[in-house]
Amino acid sequence: MYLDKLFKILEVVVKSGAGLTVSDINKITNIPKPSCYKLINDLVKNDLLQKKDKNRFILGERLKQIARLDLHDIDVKFISKPLLQKSANNYGVTFFLSRLRDQGVEIIYVETPSKSQISFLHPGHGFRPMHACSCAKVIAAYASDNFQLNIIHSRLKSYTRNTRVNPSLLKSEFKKIRAKGYAECIEEIDIGICSVAAPVIIKNSNIFLSIGATGPLRTFSDTFREKIGNYLIGISNELGSMIQNKNIWTKNINTLAS
Repeated sequence: MYLDKLFKILEVVVKSGAGLTVSDINKITNIPKPSCYKLINDLVKNDLLQKKDKNRFILGERLKQIARLDLHDIDVKFISKPLLQKSANNYGVTFFLSRLRDQGVEIIYVETPSKSQISFLHPGHGFRPMHACSCAKVIAAYASDNFQLNIIHSRLKSYTRNTRVNPSLLKSEFKKIRAKGYAECIEEIDIGICSVAAPVIIKNSNIFLSIGATGPLRTFSDTFREKIGNYLIGISNELGSMIQNKNIWTKNINTLAS
């Protein structure tokens, strides 16, 4: 009975989209108000719900993380492949897709230009540090304050002279990334190598995917980084809509609440 009421509350909150007050939940579920308060408090304590503005409750970070575990890499790759292929060929540089894994970010898919004899940089699959790579920094910039604090105050490795490990500088950079809509990595991991990345925004989801481009410093000039950064914002929104339209994310959330 207790679990049934918990799931009933989660279900109505999911369906609401914008969040519900305790009174709203009480009216929809017919669960007595005192019980509603206790159940909602239990859900908040376990980060399955979180309080928003105007005393409304929305899905918590933990529940979103559980739901997106079923969003398989192969699904995201299949959806993003044509977009990344077109982008790589149009701009003549490598494009890549990354996703959040616990406290790190992993590059899960890479596309290089197909119609050229030039050897292009291939970043390879694998984890990237949250503080020193565009694909990771852009996800961190859109994360919660607590998530950012955990990054800033952890033991940060300096890969090159350009790697930012100072907490104040990192905090300031996260704000700048949010303002621009994309992140840059200028020789922070490897000398001579740059990258730019934007967050993939999916409705009712925290940011856990990013899409980026990488190449040599001689190609990634200030002008080129700005141009490709603005382009990435556009295609990242397009990719987020494509994932949403495929009902992958919605299906996973609704399955948890049904």
